[in-house]
Amino acid sequence: MQVTRMLVVVALLGGSVTLTQALPRRTFLDQERTQSTVKEADHPKSEVERMLEDANKRGEHIYATCIEPCNEQSDTKTAPGLEKGEAIELPQPVYPAIAAAAHASGSVQVRVIVDEEGNVIAAHAISGHPLLQAASVAAARKARFKRWKMGGGPVKVTGVIVYNFVL
Repeated sequence: MQVTRMLVVVALLGGSVTLTQALPRRTFLDQERTQSTVKEADHPKSEVERMLEDANKRGEHIYATCIEPCNEQSDTKTAPGLEKGEAIELPQPVYPAIAAAAHASGSVQVRVIVDEEGNVIAAHAISGHPLLQAASVAAARKARFKRWKMGGGPVKVTGVIVYNFVL
């Protein structure tokens, strides 16, 4: 086994500095295990994922549906028998000044959970430029919808809202 020694300096936002020493080279399999463990630890479950998990544990149904924009190319399939709600209020996000200065543009997908009253109760950006995600999530949280119904009664749904940022 070959050992590589190197000094790595990591500057944190608070200004403190941490010194670390490189570890011995690992096999590909060990690196894969380490990377997957780090990914799980570095990326805790989102609010949406936690709510979906909790609902599942309680036996509560949250139906998947296409929200906005909804077209034939959408990868989200609407549950059979689900009467589609529609957007009553779908605010556009404010283009963050820092994102504009960095020339950040493109689409941001935000996964939401909509309650029985049509209010967004959880939102989490699942793709898009990091500088645009917070504005997209904030806009998604303000969205309001007509109720989705199943068997005549209102139900909770989850789906994706797509915001497009163009400079």
